[in-house]
Amino acid sequence: MHLDSVISDATGRTGAVLRAVTPADLAAPTPCAQWDVRTLVNHLLQVGSALALAGRGGPVPGELWAAELMDPEFADRFDTDAADARAAWAEPPAGPITLGAYEMPPAAVASMLAADLTIHGWDLARATGQDYAPEPGTVELTTRFMAEMVEQGRARGIFADPVPVAPDAGPFAAVLAVSGRDPRWRKR
Repeated sequence: MHLDSVISDATGRTGAVLRAVTPADLAAPTPCAQWDVRTLVNHLLQVGSALALAGRGGPVPGELWAAELMDPEFADRFDTDAADARAAWAEPPAGPITLGAYEMPPAAVASMLAADLTIHGWDLARATGQDYAPEPGTVELTTRFMAEMVEQGRARGIFADPVPVAPDAGPFAAVLAVSGRDPRWRKR
């Protein structure tokens, strides 16, 4: 699967989950221990915005990650950024992208943000009682990204310790477990 296909899958599936979130869901817990649905939705809006900015060659300002982007039209906002991101990543930027204080190759930025959308899209789906099943290529990219970055992420407090899963749990459940999520987590 090509990077633009992964971005399309991650933004499309996560956008569908976002469109089904209701105001009553916003205070609900999520698989992200410190985040409720509202906080998670705001993060997904940040990631969607970052993906669109990066696809146009950046920069993606560090302040974006502290921005409050929530408004009553959050799903429309995400859909607009997702459409911009899909169009921009159809022909990726040629040079490095400034992401906060770091310069990174475009493929690394796209992989990181698509994996973020995929894992947090699942978080939001679980927190709101929805299904989330990414395409195999998206799972493969997310698995590669996690294999390369999980230890650094754990050291920075981004990922929790891995959760044990059965050997036959499947590739997406395995990558969720590596990220510190329990694939069996359900809305309470």
